[in-house]
Amino acid sequence: MSFSLAPGLLIAMPSLADPNFFRAVILLCAHTREGAFGLVINHPLDLPVRAICDEAKVPWRGDASQKALCGGPVERQRGWLLHPSTKRFEGTQVIDEGVALTPSLEGLQAYGRDPEGPYRLLLGYAGWGGGQLDREVLQGSWLTAPITPQLVLDTPRTMIWQKALESVGVHPAHLVEGSTHIH
Repeated sequence: MSFSLAPGLLIAMPSLADPNFFRAVILLCAHTREGAFGLVINHPLDLPVRAICDEAKVPWRGDASQKALCGGPVERQRGWLLHPSTKRFEGTQVIDEGVALTPSLEGLQAYGRDPEGPYRLLLGYAGWGGGQLDREVLQGSWLTAPITPQLVLDTPRTMIWQKALESVGVHPAHLVEGSTHIH
C-alpha cells in the first residue's frame, strides 16, 4: 500500500486468531513505510483506573470499578489518555478531528478530577514493522473505517466492535467465524 491508513480505525475480522486482537478495534494513530502505531480501544484490563491513579499519586474521583483498557501488547506499563481534542494537556497530539491522545501525567490528573468526561485510559499499544500492517490488511485480517469521536470516546466498550463494523455497512452476524468472507 502506498498510502497511510492513519488516522483511522482498524476492525479485526473474526479470522484474526491472535488473542491480543480478537474482535479488537484499533485507533490507528500513525502509519508510514517504517511501521504503524495504534491503540486497542475495546479490550479491558483487570486493573482499576483507581489503582493506576494511586500509583501515580493522582486523586481519583470516579467509580472504583472503572477499568483501564489494554491499548495493545507492547509496553503495557506505558499509559495513554484518549480524550476530546477540545482538551489539551502537556504532550497532547490531535489524532483526528474530535479525538486526541495524551501520554502525560497532566492528562491523568485531569481524568482523575473529571472522570465523567469522555476519557479512556489505556496501557500499552499495538505496533507493526514496515509493511507488516499493509500485508495484514491485504490478507483480510482487518477492515478499515474512518474515526468518529462518538465511537472512540462514547460508545460502551462492549459495543465498539459491532458499532465499528456497522459504520462500514457490515453486520456482525453476516461474518463467519474463522473466515474473512463476508456473506
